[in-house]
Amino acid sequence: MLSRSAERVYWLGRYLERAENTARIVQQYSQLLLDLPEEVGVDWAELIAIFGLVAEFEGRDADERTVVDFLLASADSGSALANSIRMARDNIRNSRDLLPQESWECVNELHQYARSNLKAASAGKDRFEVLAECIARCQQINGILNGTMSHADPYHFLVMGQKLERADMTSRVIDVAAAYLQKNEAIVLRYGSTLWTNVLKSVSGFQMYRQYRQPEVAGLAVTDFLVNDRQFPRAIRACIEQVRHTASLLPRGSELDGTVGVALDGLPEPIPGDIDGAAVTRLMDETQQRLAGVHGAVVETWFLPA
Repeated sequence: MLSRSAERVYWLGRYLERAENTARIVQQYSQLLLDLPEEVGVDWAELIAIFGLVAEFEGRDADERTVVDFLLASADSGSALANSIRMARDNIRNSRDLLPQESWECVNELHQYARSNLKAASAGKDRFEVLAECIARCQQINGILNGTMSHADPYHFLVMGQKLERADMTSRVIDVAAAYLQKNEAIVLRYGSTLWTNVLKSVSGFQMYRQYRQPEVAGLAVTDFLVNDRQFPRAIRACIEQVRHTASLLPRGSELDGTVGVALDGLPEPIPGDIDGAAVTRLMDETQQRLAGVHGAVVETWFLPA
């Protein structure tokens, strides 16, 4: 398999996952603002922090329309949902000989749908419906790839990109929730359950948490679930372990063992009972840095230098 082909498939996995998670987070954050009263102090600027785009967003008004447009449709934002879908389309278009034809058709249809609807959704028109459609189409594409693509080298690069992106997004969701809890104790006492319920729903983990962990939605338990649960496919540890397994199926995959091991060892299991919001924030920041290190190792091992 050519290095450039492997890189395109890897980035296809990352951009598809980024698109789905961006739609999920914006959708659930919008719902959170409807659920919490204004006195809590939750505002749209925090949504920018979730995606790590504070510097890129600087100088803009942090009102609802500006923030949502920046994250969904703005041509000035490289991290916008529309851009992630466009980049996924570009990568799959140049890799059609490696991927099922149906997947190319569905990604192209998603791109056309996003072009027609995301700008209006940014302004508030049918936002929940449009984002739900984007999520469903991303899941459809992943289902096609998983169900009809031979699980050979191209598929392994796709999964590796997908899982790294998913782990990073989950860490960002936890990070911002922890930041809110340390900023205002009143939130913990009165609205903590609502906040953490929305955190779980943003990664479609609410039902699995209630079924396999405990009925009460508590911050420490939710954090441990999203960090360490090996059965939940969006938990950080489950994603990193999948990256390790997938790398082992590729030539020279053992070269990632050290970097992946560092990322796993940095996740305390279980999360200490006395950990506070500031410590969770530090843990998530360190986790994101270690995930960036794994990405760097993937590039050095398999892809040509820029």
